[in-house]
Amino acid sequence: MDGTRPAGADAARAASILDPLAREAAFAALLPVLERLVGEAGADARLSPDARRILRAVARTKPGNTLALADLAARGSTPKTRVPAALDELADRGYLARLARIAPHLTAALPAPTCTAPAGALGAEPRHQRDP
Repeated sequence: MDGTRPAGADAARAASILDPLAREAAFAALLPVLERLVGEAGADARLSPDARRILRAVARTKPGNTLALADLAARGSTPKTRVPAALDELADRGYLARLARIAPHLTAALPAPTCTAPAGALGAEPRHQRDP
């Protein structure tokens, strides 16, 4: 301890991150920026409807939600088998990179690629096989 910070300051900060009300407030503060990103994706003719719905589901994630494939599929009204291709499409178009700058905790929680295969279009074989 160097004396520049009061004792317990780090513990108080850690407790506030874990506090459900603080987490809810943090998510609420990000919502306007995330909604702008969703709006831009909605106007992007290059994106498929599946990709738009999945981005909306990710952006509207609440502290109690998960970002597992089944949860994303249910909240995005998209078949579970098409979620990996939609995520690949969002990555290809730069939306996941933008999401990572806005809310890195959301992109970190997305299903991770486990292997790469030849590139494919939405509806074809996805480039990444993602964990269920």
